[in-house]
Amino acid sequence: MVLFLLILVSFGMFQFTTAMMIKQTVVHSATVGAREAAKDPDIDELADIVDKVLAAHNIEIGTDASIVLEDPAATLPVQKKGTLTCDPPIVPVLEPDEVRVTICVSFSAAAFMNPLKSYGADFTGKKFTISSVAKKE
Repeated sequence: MVLFLLILVSFGMFQFTTAMMIKQTVVHSATVGAREAAKDPDIDELADIVDKVLAAHNIEIGTDASIVLEDPAATLPVQKKGTLTCDPPIVPVLEPDEVRVTICVSFSAAAFMNPLKSYGADFTGKKFTISSVAKKE
């Protein structure tokens, strides 16, 4: 009985550690994306830069990951790339000299095991949505 509990706890630690590693990569890619968008807000170049950061977990912008670039001063204030539903936050309201990059990544995008699904810790259909704001240069 103790062995079963030990194995269950080990799987839980493995599952949540993997989730946090993916989250840290998404946070880093949003920060890098916002910094780059502050220099030159082009969604295609920005998606390439973010793809390079997300490549550590074999994630790329497409069906399981999306990027949203918000630039209130641009002719297109909101630009999106990727097919995963990604809604940027409403607050804070952006100033004209700021840009916001929002990245959404589904757990099915990465090689993510879900061993505790039958025990209530199910990540099926879940996603990370991370935003980062930067001032234009």
